[in-house]
Amino acid sequence: MIRMRTAAAIGAAAIMSVGVLAGCSSDDSGDAAADSGDSTQMLPPVIIAEGDTSASCGVGDYLDILVPEGELAGTTVDSSDAGVVEVTQAKEEDGAMFNPGGQCMSAGSATVTVTSPDGSTRDIAMTVTE
Repeated sequence: MIRMRTAAAIGAAAIMSVGVLAGCSSDDSGDAAADSGDSTQMLPPVIIAEGDTSASCGVGDYLDILVPEGELAGTTVDSSDAGVVEVTQAKEEDGAMFNPGGQCMSAGSATVTVTSPDGSTRDIAMTVTE
């Protein structure tokens, strides 16, 4: 009889410990944003370095096209297909300079041409995937 009580006590303690541990565990998927259905998490941009002549991105990704310091103000960018890659020009806003860039709009290929202030150009072959 004592063995049965001991086994029952050990079993009860084990069940209670599992319950306590389950209550203490954390699950990142239970945060407020996930519960509200808000999935507006921003991904970092695809960085295209000064020497890059090709790059790939996914639909919806943003681009940051790096240009040599001192040439930012006079640099322009153009896309061969704005439906695939839409570009944005370099700009100054609130005293800060922003690189040219863009957004990958749909799957396909496009060429982004970067024109420096001295008139030299660099083509970037873009591949956009789903």
